[in-house]
Amino acid sequence: MNKVISLILIIAGIYVCYLGNSRRNSAAGGVDTAVAKVADKVTGEGHTTDATWYFVGGGLLIVVGAIGLTRRSGP
Repeated sequence: MNKVISLILIIAGIYVCYLGNSRRNSAAGGVDTAVAKVADKVTGEGHTTDATWYFVGGGLLIVVGAIGLTRRSGP
């Protein structure tokens, strides 16, 4: 059962990364990137776009799923 959950997490992570890539390449993603760059210059702090959070979340799901696949279950 744990292997099935791990595979579902990996597939979900790939899908979330796909959504992040779609967001980055969309018109809304372009506006989001431009606003983040302007905000970086105004405040001097780093601002993160929505697409970046999709990539981070998707990557975490993939890593957790991969760890679940490589773990040995019980003795």
